[in-house]
Order: sequence, then structure tokens, then C-alpha cells
Amino acid sequence: MNASSTTIFDDADPSGLELDQIADRLVGHASQIASLTGRFLLLLSEFDRRKGWTGEGIISCAHWLTLRTGLSPRTAQEYVRVARTLDGVPRIRDAFVEGRLSYSKVRALTRVVTPDREDELLSVALSADAAQLERVVRAIRSIDQREREASEGEVESTASWEWNSDGTLSVRMRLSALDGASFLAATVRAEYERTRTSSDDGAGPSVTDLVAAQIDSAGTSDREAEIEEAGLEPADQRLWRHTPANIAPAVVLMAETMQSAIDVPTFTPGAEVVVHSQSSAADSYGADSYVEGGPALSAVEEAEASCSGTKTEVRHGRQGSITSWGRRTRTPSTRTLRAILARDGGCRYPGCGRTKHLHAHHVRFWSRGGATTPDNLVLLCSSHHRALHRGEFSITAHALQQFTFHRQDDYRLIEQAPPISALHGWRPAAISDDAVVPDNPGPLDLGYTTEVLYASWRFKQSAAARADRPASLAAA
Repeated sequence: MNASSTTIFDDADPSGLELDQIADRLVGHASQIASLTGRFLLLLSEFDRRKGWTGEGIISCAHWLTLRTGLSPRTAQEYVRVARTLDGVPRIRDAFVEGRLSYSKVRALTRVVTPDREDELLSVALSADAAQLERVVRAIRSIDQREREASEGEVESTASWEWNSDGTLSVRMRLSALDGASFLAATVRAEYERTRTSSDDGAGPSVTDLVAAQIDSAGTSDREAEIEEAGLEPADQRLWRHTPANIAPAVVLMAETMQSAIDVPTFTPGAEVVVHSQSSAADSYGADSYVEGGPALSAVEEAEASCSGTKTEVRHGRQGSITSWGRRTRTPSTRTLRAILARDGGCRYPGCGRTKHLHAHHVRFWSRGGATTPDNLVLLCSSHHRALHRGEFSITAHALQQFTFHRQDDYRLIEQAPPISALHGWRPAAISDDAVVPDNPGPLDLGYTTEVLYASWRFKQSAAARADRPASLAAA
């Protein structure tokens, strides 16, 4: 650290500082943030490697981070991804811990870095700013994808979307030739339907439609003259017969059509589960309950089936006789399901929030008199529903549809993001105050940069191949 470190990490009121003093503190704190984040990810990597996050319904290392440190699920997943990648690139990892690379740079690097590429990418990262490095990484990913597709002879269709700050939605697609042609053909059909229904209120083909169709079917050489003679306006000239330049209206119509054409219930249940069991312990002769046409069930699995609302229990007496065909476990009504879905939004286990494969769990089991009401129902994902029935945690229902989750061993409350505070006695890491500042920032020639990088990587690959050749000949 520089001598100024003793002053830039004081508790001075920012309003009483000069602008250059504030700037020095911003750079110094940014360097410390980078260093601490690097150390944080080193600890996270070791914690993940040892599986220290397991237990108490925790389903992943990212889930543990969300639960214990207050990170969002997406940020936690990205931290885990970066931490795992850093294990294989020690020079980048060390520069990160030294505060020379910001987390933004490291996150970008881990998308394309490999042990063979580490040295060159580190040099670029130390010289470029974060925005320039993002451009380099995007270019590398694009080049890698093109080379992979050229070697494999197959293009993978991809698409992404994001909500913009102004409330609009941006969609970016890259489709293979066949997928792209199929997509454009669908937009032409959607545009046809849109113009047809908007011009005649959906009453069928208009007169201009019929006239234009007759002209097209005649196959005359001077189609434009025929259309003009028929008195059709330019706006009536079947624009839908070609791919529209602006495909947004057609795409929106395609989306609206799918919403109305395919009926998907709020919850999509599986097939009914029929569980066979003995009428009493005296009749069982050691026989286990089993799924109709399937294997035997453990007590935990039978309890989960009962709770899921899809179990029909069939009781057998002696010599296989059926003594009762039980009624199906009561399921919540659609209105109740909608209500608890709107209330919970996803799995209610602290820090989970999954929105798929949800089960409506009776906190007090329905088989024990629990009511099928929002006061007794809570949404759980399939993983946490199973963990609950395995006894890893418990749920308590309170008044006004409030629920708390507890550890099974000591009944302590499972909290999401417990309060955190700054460490007492913290001292800045022994790094330069301006460690995070790029070494030689300046304009970026993206084409030249990527050309040099790939030339270096191809040279290293060919050198490695030449080094391996004598060894293979000797072995032969």
C-alpha cells in the first residue's frame, strides 16, 4: 500500500473532502473491493469443493449464498461459476486477489479463458478498461462459435431477451438457415392473417384479395399493369406475400395466437398416482406399499405422494382382495392455486424462489385433518418438497397466511439473508491504492487485438502438436 492508504480509509465525511481527495478514495476503495472479491471467491471455491453448503434443504452452493449472504440467485450463480473457473487460471486469480483486475473484468474473462489462453488474455485485461475487454470477449466468443460451427458443420440457433429500462422488451436471435427460413415463413403467414383481418374485420377475403389472387393465378408478364388497371391502391398490393421489413406486428400476432390456441393450466399435474397397500399391519405379511405398475415405495415417498394431491389409495385384504378404493387426496381448486401462486410467487423455502415444478404442500397434512386453504397451503419446489418429507426441515403455519421454516435438529429459524455488518478491526489489504487502474488505457483496435490473440494461440497449438509428434513416433 502507498502511504496515502492511512488516510484514504478513514471515516471522514465525504461532504468535507476536496474533489481530488474523493477521487483518490474512490480508486483506493475500488482496488480494495476487487481484492476482497477475489479473496471471497477463493473461499467460495474451496467451500464449494468441500460441499460445505449441503444440508437443511440447501440444493446448491448458489442457494446457500442466497440464503446466507443476501445475494440474488442470479448473482450467486455467477459468483459460483466464476469461482470454479478461476481454479484453472492461477495468474488471473492472483491478479484478481492483488486488486489489479476488477470483478467486471474477471467475470468477462471467465467466459472465454482456458489455461492455454490465460497469459494473453491477462495481458489484454491489464491494459484495457472493462468496456474494451467486454468487446474483446464478445469478439472471441463469436469467432469461437463460427470456428466450432465450421468444424462441426452445424449451426446452433440461439435467442436471448431482456427488459429495457423504458419498459420495452428486446429480443436477439441467431437462427440456423433452416430455422431462420421457418421463422420467416411463419411471419409471412402471420402478416397475411393480420392484414386480412384488419382490413375486413375478419369477415373473409375482401374484393381486393380476390382480384389480386386472380391476377397472380393468371401469371401474366405485366402484373403491375394489371393491378393498376384493376384500380388497386399501392397499399392493397398484397404486401404480405413477401417477408415484411418490420416483422414486429407479425411476431406479436404469432405470440397472441399461441396464447389462445394452446390452453395450459396454472398447474400441470402429472398422471394420477395409485398406491396399493395392505388394509392393516396384520394383513401385510411384510409387504410394502407400491405404485400401480411400478416399484415399492418408502414411507417418505408415500407421504410425498399423499401430500401432492394426486394419490388414490387402494387397500388390499388377505389373498389380494381389494377392501377399499380410496378417494383421491383432495387438491386445491384452481382459484386457490391462483391465489397462493400470486402470494408466494415460487418456492417459499428461504432463498429458493424456483417457479417451475411447484407443489402445493399442506403444512398440516390433509390426511391428518389439514384444510385445503391458503392458511394451510404453501408452494414448494419438487426438491424442497422431497427434502421436507425426508425430515431435513419443518414448516410452521401462523395466522394470516404466514409461514416459518425451521431446522429439524434444534428447531432454529431458517432465515433468508440474516443481517450482516462490517467487520470490526478490518484493515485494508496490502496492495497499491491504484491497483485496479489499467496499465496502459487507450483506444482499442478490436480487429488487430483478436488477430494477434488467435495468431498466438494457434502458434502455441501447433508447437504443442509438434512436441507431441516425436513422442507418438517413439511409442510406435
